[in-house]
Amino acid sequence: MKVEVNDDLIEKLERLALITLNEKERERVKNDVKQILQFFDKINEANLEDVEPLFHPLSMGKLRKDEPSQGLDRDEALKNVKRKDNGYIVGPRTYGE
Repeated sequence: MKVEVNDDLIEKLERLALITLNEKERERVKNDVKQILQFFDKINEANLEDVEPLFHPLSMGKLRKDEPSQGLDRDEALKNVKRKDNGYIVGPRTYGE
């Protein structure tokens, strides 16, 4: 499937991204999109007839066992905390003064 990179496509991308581009930016984006699609066309030219689909980048033998482990107790967890109060970590304020 060949995608035509034109002004309509760039305007659609602007709407989807909720942005407004000036003319110079539109031309730059249009050129970038063309280059990206040309790169994917090169990938599509690769001969993949004898290549099995890859379902996961890591083989199953390289993953660790998902086993529960002993967590930290409260004193150990608070040992390196800068600000604590009554057994809890005090974080920075995110709202108000």
